[in-house]
Amino acid sequence: MLTPQIDPEKCTGCGLCVGVCQNNGLELVDSIVVFIGGDACSWCGLCEAVCAAGAIGCPFDIILDES
Repeated sequence: MLTPQIDPEKCTGCGLCVGVCQNNGLELVDSIVVFIGGDACSWCGLCEAVCAAGAIGCPFDIILDES
């Protein structure tokens, strides 16, 4: 299963990503964010967008071809 990629070396433990996760898929453990959401991640990208440290990456883009 694909999940957001979290770099614990970069994570500052600010918790912004936890607050914006619409599916409660992220949690701070020992001041480092971890993904606990299982199938709950909807790949909205909000966690990646609010991470000023660049510790979270959602390496896949969903592109809809409307042609």
